[in-house]
Amino acid sequence: MSTVFLPDRNTGDRLAISWGVGNCIAISPACAKTSPGLRGPVNVHEVRWETSLFQPIFRKLVNESMATFLSLQNLMKDDSGSVTSDQMVKISRQYRSVLRDCQEHLDSLSETAGAAEVAGYTEQAEVLYKLELIWHLAEILIIDPKSEGCLLPQLLHWISLHFKDCEDGARSVLSQASDSPEDHVLYWDTLLDFVLQGRMDQARNLLNLHTDFNSDMFASMDQLLRKMPLPSSAVSIGDFLLKWKNWQLEAVTRVQAGEFAVYPQLNNIAEILAGSEEALDAVANKCKTWYQWMVYRMLYTNPSVAAYDLGIYAQQAIDRFGGLSCMTSLDSVLLGLTELDLPEVVKELCLTLDSLWFPAHLLGVLCHANTVHPNKTVMPNIAGLREYLLLEYATSLMSHNSLWQAGVVYFDQCPVQGRQRLEALLERVALTSNYKANKVIQIAKDRGLHSVVSSTCKVMGMKALAGNDTGSAMTWGLRSGDAKFTTFLADRLLAEYTNSGRFTSTDLLDNLGASIIVSDRLTFLGKYREFSRMREDGENPEAADLLHSLLWSRLAPKYFWITLLIDAVPYLTSDEVLFTSEQTYQLLQCLEELVKDSSIPEKHKIVLEEEETAIRLAIAKNLALSIIKEGDNGSNLVN
Repeated sequence: MSTVFLPDRNTGDRLAISWGVGNCIAISPACAKTSPGLRGPVNVHEVRWETSLFQPIFRKLVNESMATFLSLQNLMKDDSGSVTSDQMVKISRQYRSVLRDCQEHLDSLSETAGAAEVAGYTEQAEVLYKLELIWHLAEILIIDPKSEGCLLPQLLHWISLHFKDCEDGARSVLSQASDSPEDHVLYWDTLLDFVLQGRMDQARNLLNLHTDFNSDMFASMDQLLRKMPLPSSAVSIGDFLLKWKNWQLEAVTRVQAGEFAVYPQLNNIAEILAGSEEALDAVANKCKTWYQWMVYRMLYTNPSVAAYDLGIYAQQAIDRFGGLSCMTSLDSVLLGLTELDLPEVVKELCLTLDSLWFPAHLLGVLCHANTVHPNKTVMPNIAGLREYLLLEYATSLMSHNSLWQAGVVYFDQCPVQGRQRLEALLERVALTSNYKANKVIQIAKDRGLHSVVSSTCKVMGMKALAGNDTGSAMTWGLRSGDAKFTTFLADRLLAEYTNSGRFTSTDLLDNLGASIIVSDRLTFLGKYREFSRMREDGENPEAADLLHSLLWSRLAPKYFWITLLIDAVPYLTSDEVLFTSEQTYQLLQCLEELVKDSSIPEKHKIVLEEEETAIRLAIAKNLALSIIKEGDNGSNLVN
């Protein structure tokens, strides 16, 4: 977390602003370093904001794009880092499909929602429409190898998908039951739109509806439209250009011969076919965007345009539409793509959008595409920028209560910093339930993040302890594998036993297994529970022997020695001698050491004072009996 100091305009005091995880900053007054004695309490204000991506309606976008992202990573692994062009195009189209589905869902919601929500849905749908438009152009220019030959057919398809006025106009013309369809207000505009988009079959069908279609001039126009060549992968660029130049020369000849002079609309279309700059310039007035006009103009002036020349036509189109001063963020991104200036594209997207979902996924595809433009200077460090965007996008997801698991997927694909960032953020996930804590633990275990496993278990253990559930706390402590924390919890269980005289977690203590070696205190606790079971089962010799070893081994905390000595009293006063004289002397030594220890808590000192006399008498009795017994055994041996 980095801190920035900004002066307050009103008071001149400085404010400390620190970035948190994801969409969060902390703001507080900056304390003066010169007078630390005057510092008082400082209020820290946490400011959080949500991105549109966090809205429930975009949950499908996040989840489905994550699935597509994983599909690409799996392809890279399965194919040893190499994917085919068709596979890359398929992945790209899956992303575009997700964008369109979400946009259509927003469009349908805007039709049924209340007045207060319509504007929001419409605005969000418009953003997704623009993002899909951008992605599609990036697919044409960088991802799809077909653009290496002649990209105009793909650009025409791009325009036809996003500008459908001609289709709407055709439906309107056809829906009018009239003997003269050409009288419809949209007839000639629709016909012109089909021509501009290179959709000659549709243009001819509409032209065929005209009442004068059988006349010579209409037959001539129909012939020109039918004969117009379009670039194709089946025909070489050289052959196509030869056919196209011959065809356009024929169109110029017919215009100059005045074949269409009687019909201004037909003549205008013929001039466009002939590549008249004046006619094409007039078309700009009916185009909604510069890139729409750019494609129309290239179709009739340079249909074999290559990707590296596209930027020139883009600049000319922008100049025709008001220049750089009239450009929107969308225009800047599209211009950057036509110029193959990917750093500028990414920069504009990051500055404009309220989340990094789009640039992170787009650049991820571009990074893996094996058809990236050969001019490597357009993106000298695409892998580094890709990782940065994925890291920031994943960090944003990790700050959300329900999307944080999706963030893990993206950190896994960041080879340089992903593991370290994930480790830091997993420790900050709000552990609101055992289920969520177990999820965090499983994720950390799968990635070998043992410190996260330990810290998560300790947090959950302390939560259980705060709820007076020491048994659950110990369960979490054992999972943490932390000796200090387990010792702390074992002390709590011993303290509970000291106060109540019973264990609240007998099942746990009876099934410690290999966990008993995590800490010395836990080892003692397990053995003491074993002693308790022996005592209950009447196994007195074994219980007495284990009790002596527990005390003499000094595994128990000093304050618990009192409890152990009190537990020993029944065995010391038993008619059966259960402690040898040596063991008895050792018990006495422990008692003397305990009496002299000034560090014992006061309440335990009081108990010791109350029980000391009884313990000494029991020790004295057992010592006498043990000496007599050992003496008798010795005399028998002599005899």
